[in-house]
Order: sequence, then structure tokens, then C-alpha cells
Amino acid sequence: MTRLLHFTLGPVQGFIADARRTRDLWAGSFLLSWLSGQAMAALVKARGQIVFPKVDEDDLFQAIQKHHDGGKTELTPYIGSLPNRFKADVTNVKGDPGRICKDAIEKAWRDLAQAVWDQFINGDVADKGNHTAEIWDRQVNNFWEMNWVIGDETFDQDQKPLDGNWLDRRKNWRSQIQIEPEDSADLCRLMGGYQEISGFSRIGERKKQDTFYNALRSRKYKHPEGPRALQDLNIGQTERLCALALIKRLFPLLDNIEKVIGWRPGGSEVNIVNWPSVSYIAAIPWLKGVEAHEVLEEYCKAVKNSGLKSYKGETETKLFDLPDPDKEFYKLDGHLLHIDGIRNWKLADFNGSDDEQKRKHQNELVKAYGELPKALKNPKTDTPATPSEFYAILLMDGDRIGAQIRDHEQVIQEGLDLFTRAVKTYFHPNESGPNDPDKNPANGALIYAGGDDVLALVPLDTAIEAARHLRKAYEEAFAKAIKKAKKTDLAPSGFTLSGAIIFAQYKIPLRAVLDKARHYLDRVAKDKNGRDSLALAVMKPGGVAFDWVSCWTEDPVATMEKIARDRSDYSSSFFYNLRQRYAPLFAGDEPDTGDTGSGFDGPDFMRAILMAEYRKQAKNAPRSVDEIAQKIAPLLTIGKPLEHTTGTALPSKYYDFDGALLARFMAVEGRWGLLVSSPNPDEKGDNND
Repeated sequence: MTRLLHFTLGPVQGFIADARRTRDLWAGSFLLSWLSGQAMAALVKARGQIVFPKVDEDDLFQAIQKHHDGGKTELTPYIGSLPNRFKADVTNVKGDPGRICKDAIEKAWRDLAQAVWDQFINGDVADKGNHTAEIWDRQVNNFWEMNWVIGDETFDQDQKPLDGNWLDRRKNWRSQIQIEPEDSADLCRLMGGYQEISGFSRIGERKKQDTFYNALRSRKYKHPEGPRALQDLNIGQTERLCALALIKRLFPLLDNIEKVIGWRPGGSEVNIVNWPSVSYIAAIPWLKGVEAHEVLEEYCKAVKNSGLKSYKGETETKLFDLPDPDKEFYKLDGHLLHIDGIRNWKLADFNGSDDEQKRKHQNELVKAYGELPKALKNPKTDTPATPSEFYAILLMDGDRIGAQIRDHEQVIQEGLDLFTRAVKTYFHPNESGPNDPDKNPANGALIYAGGDDVLALVPLDTAIEAARHLRKAYEEAFAKAIKKAKKTDLAPSGFTLSGAIIFAQYKIPLRAVLDKARHYLDRVAKDKNGRDSLALAVMKPGGVAFDWVSCWTEDPVATMEKIARDRSDYSSSFFYNLRQRYAPLFAGDEPDTGDTGSGFDGPDFMRAILMAEYRKQAKNAPRSVDEIAQKIAPLLTIGKPLEHTTGTALPSKYYDFDGALLARFMAVEGRWGLLVSSPNPDEKGDNND
């Protein structure tokens, strides 16, 4: 009889999402997938067979397996592609299969933690702490939660397997382990449930704590240009971190990373040490269109003369196929590509003996930045005068995979494998020539692609197209899987993908944007809109400014893009006035507020209102009724997004005024044509209304 193992590793969301910077986000995702792969490889070595997911052609699993066997792999995967839970046939495994998995994970984790400790903490740094080694060991040894179930394969009367809910039932037995003392001193600034490792309290022991972290910042790591200290770039002045956060932050800098991981993730193609910041990703469309290198070089000289340290930041990357990546301008810290980034840069980092001289150098850098727009404007590529401050987090997840796997395991296994490979191919920076459209067309940084999950950071102007491409890839993957399995009774349309895109200003803490993306995916696109949906939201420092969600059916997002790209004569206030004047009247039934609405937002009534508002603009008054009707037709479409709550995609009952505002936002920030942004970097566009 076949014996099955179901295994899961956690925690997931917190470990990944507790991130201050993009390298933290990538590191948490990669490590979780890498550790899961350790368990899989150990089980296969013990004569087990991974049943789900399909891993035989996964490059991360292949690299891990090669390392387990004592060989040297030529693969250098850097994208987490293995899920945190798996199913295996353990009929031929001797010993406890669950314990084999657990031991493999714990060994790999301890070896990694020890490498980080030895290079960055041990010795003079640990000696300056208060029981630092004890705190480190306690956190490292008690962090991961592993659950597994082993049993005989059984079927119901329809020959469908009955093991699908084993793990869910097992998790109900879990017990909570308190690994942090109740009287912990200061808590980690990244993972707030854990004590920072110096062991000192900010109250009364500030100097000792600062001495500890200053010693940590002075620790060195290898760099092509010579040994470098961690400095503020890797451990910020306000950061006091726990062992777990430090492992995520520092393992990419290990001198012996090939020995610990088994290879250098990313190889020579992707520099995981200098992972691009969100401020840099926001500027990618602008960077890919700028010319006039003499002006760029002059700006770089101004940056150097200002005295800034680490001004190259985290942008030494080959991800984005930039025109001339060896030019110093393309290696500047992302904040130096934005006027507010320069103004908000810590004053202490500028040259000068006092604040007045430092501010003078800062102002000179602001002035030098102001020379860029006119010189860099490229009418051939329609390059904007200045980069957008917004980037996008793209989060996607398959619908009801857990419920469907019991009935269609073979199809889902094959479909998810094909989809994962399609995602990595779409984002992977291959070796093609400059400006090759097939080389990462989304201009994005893929963080995770495993099973039905995708997490990526992309510029504003490619986010929707990337989501659309991945949705199509998902459907095509399942069409191939169905054909291969010869399941003529299945249709690819039965396997759907939901997504969330959060357009966020780079100044907003990354953790807050990730939390919002997860909310819009799970609670809005899936629960509220019935799945097979895409949710969009614009997030500013004050919170979500406006949002919109619709089913993929008939691709209403394309209508929104059409409005954004339409070089018509909508005024800048047209969309805001619509919401301000009419949204309270058409709010619909709101049980929590007692507002029953007016119900006057039917298509005929809304058409009349939109035409009247459009005609109010003096330059539109001479137009005919037919011309105006044509102009406002797309607004009617996006104002009635599709809902899937009844099993059929139907237009929303109430008019959604935020759809038009999103179109306007994309036009302004994506520079698609509704409004022309000011070339003066001192002027704020009305994107912050």
C-alpha cells in the first residue's frame, strides 16, 4: 500500500513581508523556498518521491539536489519557486519521513545562521552585547514551525483521494511556543515580535546599544572593488534587529555563500547584494528613455562633490536592460533620481563642517538635478521630464487550487509547473541584446514564482500588462495540462487566477504596501468580487486614495488603459469633480452607515450626467451629442466593473467613480497623455491631490 507524507513549513507571510527594503523581501522569499527544497531533496535521497508539486524540472530543486549529492551545480537560481508545503510518496523510505525533512531544514538553517554569525557578529561585536549569543541561539533554534502527516493512501467511492485535508486537520493540534521572554528589552525594528540582539534597552543603555551596532556596521564583506563595511546602507542608524532579520539582511553578503547555499544565487546575471530599491524601480521607464550622457555625467559629478556616501546604493543590476548599464548614472541610488529623495536625504551625509554648509551642498545637488529634465527630454520615446514617484506591487494567486486538487491533482500539478516556468521566463534577464522587447518586458523584479503564487515589483506603466500576460499564461498552462492528461471533460476556463496591483509612492514603508496588496488580493479580488478578478489601488502616504476591482471577463481594464492613453481634452478636474459631486448620491445601500442611497445610477441616468459634466468644459461645448457620447462611453464601462459573486460575471449594481480616477492617475503618473507633467522638478503635479 502507498504511504503518503504531507509536509508544511512556516511561518510564511510574516517572514517574507517583514521587510524594509527589496533585498529583505527577496531574501525571505528565497530562504523559505530554499529550506523547503532542502526537505524535498533529503526525502528524495532517502528513496522518497515528491508527488506534488512537480519538481523534476525546477532549477532551484535541481541545484539543491546537486548540492545534497556533493556535486557542484552550474545552475544559479535566485527566484524562490518551491512552495512551503508538499506531498510525497514515502512507501520506500526507511525511518521517519517527517523527521528526515525536519532535520534537513534545521541543519541547513543552522549552517546558514552560523555563517552569518561567524562573519558579522562573532568576536568584538558579540563581546559588546548583553547575552547576544544566548538571544541569537534562542531565536535561531526555535523559529521554524513544521507540521506533517503520514498515512496510507485511501480513496472514496468515486476513487478520489481522501488525503487532501490532512494538513489542515493537523494544524488544529498545534501548540504555541513562547520563545521570547516577556520582559524582553528593545524589540526588533523589522520583526517586532522578537528581541533585538544587542540585549540592551534604549532607555538607560543607549550608548552601549549604539556601540554594539556601530561595531556591527564596521564589519566587512567582499566586493569586486575591495572589502566594504556594512555601514548604514545595510544596517540603518535606526535599525536594531533580531537574529532572524539579520540573517535575511546579511546572508547575501556572505563571503562563503557558495558553500552555504550551494551556489551564488543569480550568478553573474543578477547581483543579489545590490537589489534595486522601489525608488529605482519607479524610475525605470524614465531611465530607459533618457539620453544626453554629458548631462548625466555632470550630475554624477555633482553627487560625488556633495559628499554623499554609498550614493551608488543598491542599483548595480542587469535586471532592466538599461541602455548603458556601465554608466555611473544608472548605478545611482534610486532616491537620487527623485527631487524629494534628494531633499529628504539625511543632512549629515553631505559635505560640510556645519549644517549650513551641508545644506548648501544639498541645495547644489537639487540645482544640478534641476538641469536634467530639459536635457533629457526625448520626444522620440516620449520620455517624461522627470520620473514617476510610483511603482507597483503585483501579487497573483490561483483560485480555489486547494479545493480542486482533490479532483484534478495531475492536471493541477502539470499546470502549475508550466505556469511557474512561464513566469520566470517572462521576467528573467536573459542574454539578448540591448532593448530586446523579449528581455523582461515588464521591466520588473520578480521576487517569487512558485505554484500559483507570483510576487513582483514593477514600474507603474507595465504593471497591468504584466498581470494580463500572467493571466493568459495561466490559462495556457492549464490548457496544455488538460490536453496532456486527456481530460476532455475539463476546460481551461475552470482554472482562474486573481491578482492585485498596488500603485504606491516609493516613500511608503514596503511592509505597509505588501499588507495592502495581500488585503486586496484576498479580501477584494477573491472574497468580495468572486475571484477571477483584478483589484487595483493607489496608495499614498495618507492611505488608499482610490481603488477599483473587476473580473477579467471582456478585459474592462483595457478600457481603463484606453482612457489613460487617450490624448483627448479631459480636464484635470473632470474625474475628481465627478466623484465629489455625485458619489454621495449614488452610494447605494450601506447597512453600516444607514445610507440607502438614491438608486439613480442606472446607465441612462449616468450617461446623461457624464455628458453634461463633459459639456461643461468650454472647449467641449460646440461638440455634437454623438461626439460627446463617444467620449464618455468608456467611462460608463469602467464605472460598472464586473462582479463574479453570482457565478456569472455581471456589471456592478452601482456606479464606481474610482475607475475614472485610476485612469486619470495612470495618465498622469504613467505619462500616457491626459495631462502633461511639469518639467520643473520643484512643481508638484496634482497626483497628490
